Amino acid sequence: MGNAKYKGRRVDAFIFDLDGTLVDSGRDIAISANFVRVHFGMPGLPEETIRGYVGDGVVHLLSRALGHDVHTGLTGQAGLPVTPERLDEGLGVFADHYRRHLLDHTRRYPDTLEVLRRFHRFPLFVATNKPRAFTDLILSGLHLDGAFARVVAGDEAPVRKPDPSHLAACLEGRSLDPARVAVVGDSPNDIRAAQAWGAISVGCTYGLVPPGVVRSAEPDLVIDTIAELADLFPSRYD
Repeated sequence: MGNAKYKGRRVDAFIFDLDGTLVDSGRDIAISANFVRVHFGMPGLPEETIRGYVGDGVVHLLSRALGHDVHTGLTGQAGLPVTPERLDEGLGVFADHYRRHLLDHTRRYPDTLEVLRRFHRFPLFVATNKPRAFTDLILSGLHLDGAFARVVAGDEAPVRKPDPSHLAACLEGRSLDPARVAVVGDSPNDIRAAQAWGAISVGCTYGLVPPGVVRSAEPDLVIDTIAELADLFPSRYD
């Protein structure tokens, strides 16, 4: 859908995804996922391949990464089998490595701070499928932790995105109409959760998910940089 229909529409709150929306974390995630593969004597995968496995939480990420067959390029049921024992061990290896290296290359996207400052009089939230421990380290390490009224991480949400309950958990205790909330994310999970919840969905083409995949989820709005939010939604004083 074109942006013209929603441009200038007033909203009461914003909910942001983290990876691929506020921060470019793809390289650090890929390095840690490949560390797990090497731990099991498997060859590493291209960064872009692992980026394509991000968005549904670390369990799904590692299931796909460990299940990736380098000979066929397939994962999941068509790829290599991943036993519960191997996945559990891999999760421990990943957590230890990623915790120590999650800020090696991860950075805020350009203009992220400026956009958050522009909308600082709105309640701002984060809904991420990333575990709380990693989320807090990234937000504090990149000086983003003070910007948000609430952060709901993947290991504390009632149900993760694309279930809209994850978004609703951000607004718990607040009288806010979902129809006046903008949900900003780079994944179909963000867009589908917003659609199911009745919120305004904003798809980001600059993140970890290929632009075509973002557009195919049919968000209400599409942005190619986070700075474009300032052009779409007025601040309290516009």
